[in-house]
Amino acid sequence: MHRKIKWLALLLVTILALTAGCSSGGGQQPAGGTQGQQDGAGAGGGNDAVVYGVGVDATTMDPQMVDNVPTANAVMHVHETLVTWDKDMNIVGKLAETWETSSDGKTWTFHLRQGVKFQDGADFNAEAVKKSFERILDPATGSPRRSILSMITAMKVVDPYTIELTTNEPFGPFLSQLATYNAAILSPKAIDQYGKDYGRHPAGTGPYILKEWQPGEKMVFERNENYWGEKPKTKTLVFKIIPENTTRVMALQTGEVDIISNVPPFQIEQLKANKDVEVVLAEGFRTIYLGMNMKNKPFNDVRVRQALNYAIDRDAIIQTVLGGTATKAVGPEATSIPGAASDLPTYEYNPDKAKQLLAEAGYPNGVEIKFYAPFGRYNMDKQVAEAIQAQIAQAGFKADLQTLDWSIFSNALREGKDTQLFMVGKGSPSGDLDFTSQICWKTGGSLNYSFLSDPTIDKLVDEQRRTVDPEKRKQVLHEMQLKVQEALPWASLYYEKQIVAKRKNIAGEVIWPNEFVDLRYVEKK
Repeated sequence: MHRKIKWLALLLVTILALTAGCSSGGGQQPAGGTQGQQDGAGAGGGNDAVVYGVGVDATTMDPQMVDNVPTANAVMHVHETLVTWDKDMNIVGKLAETWETSSDGKTWTFHLRQGVKFQDGADFNAEAVKKSFERILDPATGSPRRSILSMITAMKVVDPYTIELTTNEPFGPFLSQLATYNAAILSPKAIDQYGKDYGRHPAGTGPYILKEWQPGEKMVFERNENYWGEKPKTKTLVFKIIPENTTRVMALQTGEVDIISNVPPFQIEQLKANKDVEVVLAEGFRTIYLGMNMKNKPFNDVRVRQALNYAIDRDAIIQTVLGGTATKAVGPEATSIPGAASDLPTYEYNPDKAKQLLAEAGYPNGVEIKFYAPFGRYNMDKQVAEAIQAQIAQAGFKADLQTLDWSIFSNALREGKDTQLFMVGKGSPSGDLDFTSQICWKTGGSLNYSFLSDPTIDKLVDEQRRTVDPEKRKQVLHEMQLKVQEALPWASLYYEKQIVAKRKNIAGEVIWPNEFVDLRYVEKK
């Protein structure tokens, strides 16, 4: 009891010390886009602009290079995919109108929408699809999500608006993969003109065009007047970067911005008291977890990984830091995702057990570790990390906590040279467990920051891909998750709920469970 009181007291001091503060960085005009501010793009939005306050900036506008949802959220206002989801997460056509599969389940024929133009004037057709997919599959491109289409072995342009895609074997989640943002179709003209700099000169088929990007400050999108589909109601969208939670909330209350995400739980009641503001909570697909680098000491020992899991009081974090706006994790995948297991072995808070395991692993006096966490990326991320630092100290983990800007943080994870412990979130943009199993759990996966490498898990990841029968695939997915939980590359913390707040005169936004805040048809009443 005294241990819990001690860290709760430390946490309370931290929360009370939060003040509205940090100013945005950056200010230079990047390559791409037009110079100057668009009408209504300044603070406050204007009558024909909607300003979205976000915690972190995008890292690129190249869909094939995206590896985080805030960046994807910006990208998907400019680009589109062959297929997408409806509001019930069912696959429907987008740039492809219809499709069929061969009797052996390996060849997919897509019939494309005609009369569509890219934002640079190039024609959308089967050749454009082929060129986009060839680019993401080319190792020289360096896409962190190449694996989502790696099952494609052949592409054939049947006619200008028909393309055949052949996979190496029957592939259950193929359409879900094609609906993810990394599979968006890029202008072939822009690919040729800009190459690796496409991310600063994007040209998709979507309803908005990137017009200005001041890194660390704002992104300005203007309505695509030549869009093939329903025209957006709002002329200008502004993504205004405000890393500090309290500053972002204040900006909403004063009308500087019109909508925000990652609302701090302890400010929900304050926002509800504002007659001009509405708060929306939505279930999500994301798990917030502590990753442990299994290549580096001390986490190359499973006993240390077990000790860390026992050292965390998840219930206290959810109630004290998050105000109850999260669900305690019972496995590595959010249980809102189809096929996610809810009956896996779990680790309840037991600091004495954690100390015992550390001693058995050769650390009777505790162990010093580096602990990286992002700042402004997830709800109360900095405060959660500080609470964890205080908790695990009671079990002997002496953590040097460094909270970093997202771009610096994500680069450190990719390099993985000196990482030991890190806090990050992951979900399934496709609503299918294949997405995360390929990139997070398979040996060499692009987001396998823990460097998990287990032949049994690799085999199960491949098996679930080629299992078409839904019930059989569910069984394989369950066994795969059980093996991951036994290997314990993570300490899963909680499933994050999405907390969005907006001015009451804003309508038409869509909050997806994969964390997208879709503003394509938002309007200011």
